[in-house]
Amino acid sequence: MKKNLIKVAGIFSCVIIFIIFAVLIYINDTNALKMDELLRDFCYSFRGEKYGFWYWFFRILTEFGNLYFVGIIVIILFFLTRCDFRFILLTLGLLLAVMINIQLKELYMRQRPVEEMRWMFEESTSFPSGHSTAAAFLYSFIMYLAYHTNINKSKKIVINISCMVMILIVMFSRMVLGVHYLSDVIAGACVGFMVSFVMMTFYKMCDKYDILKEGIIDKIKNFKD
Repeated sequence: MKKNLIKVAGIFSCVIIFIIFAVLIYINDTNALKMDELLRDFCYSFRGEKYGFWYWFFRILTEFGNLYFVGIIVIILFFLTRCDFRFILLTLGLLLAVMINIQLKELYMRQRPVEEMRWMFEESTSFPSGHSTAAAFLYSFIMYLAYHTNINKSKKIVINISCMVMILIVMFSRMVLGVHYLSDVIAGACVGFMVSFVMMTFYKMCDKYDILKEGIIDKIKNFKD
């Protein structure tokens, strides 16, 4: 019961935070908020020249939220989970998070930070950040899966810390690269976390009612045998 309340509180918190930023941006006619300008100037102040160390450092790290890299992780989890309910929920959650993000981008049509200061090319609009959405969902859900997996505590700690760092790095890298504002990445992360909490709820249902606990790969193998 307590864990269910935590999930509900998590979903509610993400929705409230997102609504706050969505309203502020709408009132501000999608222009940069004061907090956006302050953190944007901070990021620009230390990053140095393009194609220097910080460019390559953040240009590589931001790929942890890119759908190509996310796809590689999904393929790895496909084999690790044997395509059981955990993989199905992760895939459905990722698709849902991406679709919500795309619809919100089209709804707001917010322009990205000034083009001359961008360190990479992006075609889509700015609010909310797609990389932050994908990273927040994927890595938070992996943390949840690790918590419910029979591995030793030290491995769980390593996975949790690594996933949290990845989420923060992806969010920060988007601002350093000049393609998003702070409000974009926070709102994007809220969308990802919200979907992750929803999928966690479905996880408990599948676990309770033995839905696809045996992986599809194993089902096919056993059927052939």
